[in-house]
Amino acid sequence: MANHHQRSSDAANFRRGNAAPGIGEARVIPFDYAAQFPITGSPGAVQQDVINISPEATFVALGISYGFEQERGRSIGAFLPSGGAPFLPGDLTLGQIPLDVLAEGFRVHSMYLPIVFETKSGVEGVVVTENFSKNQITADFLNQTPVFERVQARVDIEFLFSMVDTATGREFQDQPTNNIASLGSSDGRRPFRMFPRPVHFLPRSTIRLQVVERSDDVVGTIFIVLFGYKLVGTSACQEAEQAHFANMDMSQAMPAGRVIPFDYVTRFQLQGREMNRIDDEIAVNTEGGYYATSIGYGLQVEGGDVPFVAPASGTVDLAAVTLKNLPASALRDGFRIKPGFMRLAVDATGNLNPLLPVSLVHHLFETLNRAEDVSFRYSIFDSGTGRELQNEPIQNIAGLGIANGDRPFKKLARPLHLEPRSTLRVSIEERFGRGELFIVLQGYKLLMGAASAGRPS
Repeated sequence: MANHHQRSSDAANFRRGNAAPGIGEARVIPFDYAAQFPITGSPGAVQQDVINISPEATFVALGISYGFEQERGRSIGAFLPSGGAPFLPGDLTLGQIPLDVLAEGFRVHSMYLPIVFETKSGVEGVVVTENFSKNQITADFLNQTPVFERVQARVDIEFLFSMVDTATGREFQDQPTNNIASLGSSDGRRPFRMFPRPVHFLPRSTIRLQVVERSDDVVGTIFIVLFGYKLVGTSACQEAEQAHFANMDMSQAMPAGRVIPFDYVTRFQLQGREMNRIDDEIAVNTEGGYYATSIGYGLQVEGGDVPFVAPASGTVDLAAVTLKNLPASALRDGFRIKPGFMRLAVDATGNLNPLLPVSLVHHLFETLNRAEDVSFRYSIFDSGTGRELQNEPIQNIAGLGIANGDRPFKKLARPLHLEPRSTLRVSIEERFGRGELFIVLQGYKLLMGAASAGRPS
């Protein structure tokens, strides 16, 4: 009972802006530390990375998550007979593209869009249009230059990993463990793994992580994320004092007064250009401030079917269909034959169907630009305090979970308090996918009069 009253008193102090006993001027900030590992597709290869805890604050880890940023573009290789007369990019036919590539995924490499499509000058520089280029190319050029590429299907990666706190020399497992056994599916369709008890890492300490590859022919980057919060201003505190603060009943530290649930929304127009960076800002209202408790996201995309330019009736010879008969968006995003339609797309000889009914043409192919496949890196900066909320940009699945919403929302380890008139900047670095991306801070705002009840510092 005494401990309960002590925690209640400490929470009240926290609510009024005072520090917990022995903590000095401690400030609690939700924070993620990420490590990344390049994956080469060579089983047995060992990759390592180190997380360096900043000197300004103790870090309390509440859980761990991960995600795989797959490099899905692959070279087709030489796929056209050498020689021959030059031709326009839009005159390439589906029959000239290997059937296995059409079945898995085919697109224009983002670096070579200006070769396939016309460009024009815009406010942001050269802009790629949806009109096909009138500059001719040769078969030898396409065989030597990856203008077009295969789009590999998304895979579930497997690896072994281990983690060591170098400050104490303690390992967090008795032997390297399998990612699915310890962390769950790599597609993010699971809750984040929570630790049984919070783990404290002192300022200037390091965490060494090691990954042993197990998947063949898969290339990309693995992100492993420790999520929790920083105790800013506790560099001189003892571990017992930090544990006292970490285990405090934070539900009693919520501000008193009238509050309403409220979402702040950021929106980004993803253009499908890898490495393209976009920023958006949240401007907190002038009332009583805002507390963010969780974060979610989703991508809004266009329809999934790929329409053709085809006659109104009769049949279509698929092998003779040219790229200019397809929408430019399908070539930029990538498209493939729908898995359930292969028997209609291919005849008995193993070639593309020369007599496909027109009624089926518009339903035969699907775009690879799907909401669940979006990939990006994000970072969040609190301009009110001048602090980042992560040590480096984090891959979306590693930090937020699967993109189709089939997971709990990412709950912040501690509510993030944003002062009135402050701003929060969210930055996105595109990797895969195109459409309108929504990233939403979920929480509550204080109404006028509630703010005087006290703000955490």
